[in-house]
Amino acid sequence: MPTLSEGRPGDPGPEPHRHRRTAESFGVDAARYDRARPPYPQDLIDRIVAACPGRRVLDVGAGTGIEARQFLAAGCTVLGVEPDERMAAFARGSGIEVEVARFEDWQPAGRRFDTVVAGTAWHWVDPVAGAAKAAEVLRPGGRLAPFHHVPRLPAEVVDALAEALRRVAPDSPFKPDLLRGSALEAYRPLFARITDGIRRTRSFGEPEQWQFSWERTYSRAEWLDQLPTFGGLTRLPPDALAQVLDRVGSAIDELGGHTTLPYTTVAITATRIPAA
Repeated sequence: MPTLSEGRPGDPGPEPHRHRRTAESFGVDAARYDRARPPYPQDLIDRIVAACPGRRVLDVGAGTGIEARQFLAAGCTVLGVEPDERMAAFARGSGIEVEVARFEDWQPAGRRFDTVVAGTAWHWVDPVAGAAKAAEVLRPGGRLAPFHHVPRLPAEVVDALAEALRRVAPDSPFKPDLLRGSALEAYRPLFARITDGIRRTRSFGEPEQWQFSWERTYSRAEWLDQLPTFGGLTRLPPDALAQVLDRVGSAIDELGGHTTLPYTTVAITATRIPAA
């Protein structure tokens, strides 16, 4: 889940890519991240592969290789770029080739790709500089396709999480209150920034938004296993995290010991046009 921050007056939306310490903190427990984070809908993977001129994929913010393994299974060749060496090491252990760098600083050394993807990671990339780097490495007709999971959390879980964070980490960049009501509405400013960044390069056709709806039922243990992998919670001290998990666990107990989360996976995607 992206770190959704309130931003400053006059901001068009959240700027999580500026939270570098959070962006590069997920490797604190890479095995948990890989185990607990859900994969992406197969329909999304298939549509991206079908819409591209070839099968050479660059995976930005590859993390532990969750989506990279899905693209490998679809017959693609995948190179990951990941700023956290711990996450990169885990991905390499699962068969993914990964280079360690922030994408904005990464050196492609003349390499070209058919697709640039990012699985729930593009919010950690500067939206303009990242889109410009993607344009640099994509072949004409290639596709930029960052995508994000948008879960709709039960109100009881949001309440418990917000209450616990106000108590133990009032300055956390993770703002669960923004997830009240429509989850897609909460993510709208983030998607607008991604779309604007793509447009500002003048190197892509008009961005499209693809949506894929699905759901997953979590036991109490499964949900509490995933929760520490959320941005803003990865850096909590153990005692503070324990308090958050205890409060959220109680909320799930009140829901019957499990919770079903509706997800929408959203891709913001555009085709690289030939240089003028």
